Amino acid sequence: MKEESVSKLFSYVCPSCGGHLETDDSRKLMICRSCGNTYDYDYFCEENLLKAADKALADSNFSAAKDMYSFMLDKEPSNAKALRGLILATNKVTRLYDITMKIKSGTFVQGTFNLGKYRDKCDSDFFDKTDKVLSLYKEYVELKKTMKVLETEKEDAEKKLSDDDDLSYNYEDNEYLRKNLIVASVILAVLIITDIILGSYYGTPAWLIAVFVTATIILVFYIIGVLLRMRINKRTPENPVLTDLEDIDKKIEENKSEMYGVIKQINAVFKDMNSY
Repeated sequence: MKEESVSKLFSYVCPSCGGHLETDDSRKLMICRSCGNTYDYDYFCEENLLKAADKALADSNFSAAKDMYSFMLDKEPSNAKALRGLILATNKVTRLYDITMKIKSGTFVQGTFNLGKYRDKCDSDFFDKTDKVLSLYKEYVELKKTMKVLETEKEDAEKKLSDDDDLSYNYEDNEYLRKNLIVASVILAVLIITDIILGSYYGTPAWLIAVFVTATIILVFYIIGVLLRMRINKRTPENPVLTDLEDIDKKIEENKSEMYGVIKQINAVFKDMNSY
């Protein structure tokens, strides 16, 4: 370990209290002016250095943590824990899942996941996972762009709809049904009058009364059926803007579902990365 590297690296944080360490090159020691602890250069072996870096990260001392993790990786590029720690320190977060929030808010910088300096020297599958995150991130960005387009289309459609005072409805074949309704209503009125007249005279054959009453009942059900059909037709909007809005809303929901799925996949990769 070069003395100048040690001096630069450990001028940041004490593993015990988090205070600043100063180097005493003549005695090969590092001294904490806050708690008074001293450390031999040999103290900062890989295990202790990783603990110190993790502590700095947990204390949100990202600059110190970044330097420590980088120093470790210069010696051991395949150290997945140090690689993960460097990503966290570079993103200024303490958990990988916090990066998910950066992705969702649009503040994530994909360059913080490249770590190109160590990629070619790393013999673990760590960078397979970071590449997967970056691939999913690009997919999420495209979905987010699509969402903005859909939201703009929806706003335009809603504005156009609000400016349209004449909302037309689909009276599909209602004009034909309306004419049938008028004719049926007239016939029904005649049948009812006939039923009353036939029923008021004695000696009218029972079968004749039954025929007219049956015809009246059938006609009543027919009129009810026509009214229901007209009501169903009226519920279907003919205005193309309303139809467009329905299509846009459906696409927005599908897009939201896809975005949720991508975030879920990213978190699954982070779970794997946390296993190191």
